[in-house]
Amino acid sequence: MAAERRGPRLLIVPAADRCVGWALRAANGRPLGVGVRTYRSEDELAEAVRELIIERAALRCSTAQAEGRQWVWSAHLPVRTTRPGAAAGVPVARSARGYLRRDQCQAGVEGFLAGLQWVGQELRRSGRDGRWPL
Repeated sequence: MAAERRGPRLLIVPAADRCVGWALRAANGRPLGVGVRTYRSEDELAEAVRELIIERAALRCSTAQAEGRQWVWSAHLPVRTTRPGAAAGVPVARSARGYLRRDQCQAGVEGFLAGLQWVGQELRRSGRDGRWPL
């Protein structure tokens, strides 16, 4: 029997109005990032997470100071449209907490991206290809 590999996990998070969202947690339970929007069903959520994992190389992450002067990050996928003037990207994830320094926030971005990479590799290895549970 092969030992189970421990690494980051994508979790379903209950939200208001019977909706669900997601959170990415490190193997030690530390939050790496959370989804920006909520979904009406687990199937809808699974499809959005599958797209996120497939398109993770296209993610553009930015850091900024929020209220209280803590640093936060957000991740955006490019908009798929040919319309002129369309937004630069659709926010899909954000930091799960604030950071005291910009370099800590950037390290949080890198941890999130590495976690997504790990989850994507595990899904391919397991043959689930984005099917929930992740």
